[in-house]
Amino acid sequence: MSSPFLLSIAAVGITFSGIAVYYISVLKNGFEGLGRLERPWVVLGCGVGSLVIAVLTFPWAGASAIVGLVELVAVVVAAFFILTAMVMMKQAWTIGEGD
Repeated sequence: MSSPFLLSIAAVGITFSGIAVYYISVLKNGFEGLGRLERPWVVLGCGVGSLVIAVLTFPWAGASAIVGLVELVAVVVAAFFILTAMVMMKQAWTIGEGD
């Protein structure tokens, strides 16, 4: 453990991530059965899950190069999933009446 400051940042990150996962699961369940509208929420949940991994490794990032690499990969993967979810949501919300 590096310091209480880093642990407090990790605790806040885990708390906010938990709230986000709950909110995403509630919204995803609202679109259950509509695959085109449900999929973006699943992808967004994967992105938030990757952020949780990054937050969990944050206090130990200076301890080892491997932990720092895991944190970096988790952040990049989270960014990919979140941006992909945003694109999927944009496509889902612009469905025409013919679709």
